[in-house]
Amino acid sequence: MKCAVLCNGPSRIDYQSSAEYSYVIGCNVPWAKVDATVIIDEEVILRWANEPTLIDVSCYCSRAVWRRTDEIKMRDFFTKYFIGIVDPLPEYDSCGHVAVRCMIENGYREIDIYGCDSWFEQTIVSYTHQFFKNQNPDDSKKHVDGWRKRWNEIIANNPDVCINFIRK
Repeated sequence: MKCAVLCNGPSRIDYQSSAEYSYVIGCNVPWAKVDATVIIDEEVILRWANEPTLIDVSCYCSRAVWRRTDEIKMRDFFTKYFIGIVDPLPEYDSCGHVAVRCMIENGYREIDIYGCDSWFEQTIVSYTHQFFKNQNPDDSKKHVDGWRKRWNEIIANNPDVCINFIRK
């Protein structure tokens, strides 16, 4: 089974919808048609609560995000979108990392990743920044190095999975 993970870097524009993918998963606020998205940042759920049409697909949520839906008394609204809990690791674990691990857990053995520009260069530029202020603007190298380390761990821990970072 083959899926696509749509991260939020500028090279996301290289993604073209295709029948070759049996599942497409986004990160935070999807920018293309996806089957689901992963939300690990509480800011996303708070914005979605204020803009109910912001996201219209099923979502995997971190425990903190799912708890927040109850704290803001919006659990009923979010329940219709909720498909499962995901557990991000404590440091340098992006929505992309979580989405890839989720797809591996769901049996996908070929994963194409789009919009992961930090794999190719020193950048934390993200489509998501138009919705949420970048909280670490001066931390690019530290974040990119941490994210790359996490990608390499995922690859090393899943030798039976073909993970392709796509950028033209």
